[in-house]
Amino acid sequence: MNLNMNMRVKPMRKKIILFLMILVPLLLPGQTSEFSPDQAKRVDGVLKRIAEKRRPTPFLRKVSFSQDELNSYLNLIYAKNYAPEVKYIKLKLDKDNYTEGVMKIKLEGKQYDNVPAFLRDIEVELNGAIECENSRMRLLFKDLKINGTKFSPELLDEAFGAAQGSAKLKKSMFDWFDLFPGLKKVVLDYKKITIYY
Repeated sequence: MNLNMNMRVKPMRKKIILFLMILVPLLLPGQTSEFSPDQAKRVDGVLKRIAEKRRPTPFLRKVSFSQDELNSYLNLIYAKNYAPEVKYIKLKLDKDNYTEGVMKIKLEGKQYDNVPAFLRDIEVELNGAIECENSRMRLLFKDLKINGTKFSPELLDEAFGAAQGSAKLKKSMFDWFDLFPGLKKVVLDYKKITIYY
């Protein structure tokens, strides 16, 4: 009976070891990436081609990207080139221009000396709808959490304005910003973004 039991345990042990050999590399950091360089390059290539053409046309053309393609582009290309303070961003896209997501921000350098220390290394959870017109876009915040604590977007915007001191042109979280050259409009849908140019 003991011999029988040992014979059953050995194949089970082999199965567990095989399972762990497959699972562990998938869980180790750096072994797999959440974002795809190929997807990021596809988005970047399309945006560059649109910016280069810039010929007026009577009709708007459009191109769509998946949520994964957008997140790959934002993390692997956009943040590195245009927003180095953003260390990580992941958005979930939904219908009616709605989005939610998480963003990790680290503010380093003298230009951020006036920002309180507790706001220099933060994780922001946000949701809201985007509004788009005249080749510009903005996010209408619904909820906003910083390091797990919920804040009123309006109140936080006032604090952001106060931290800018005597700057002639103060920035707001609700400001409109220009879309990339050549883009006219952006529309969000479930796990998809469509850009019009």
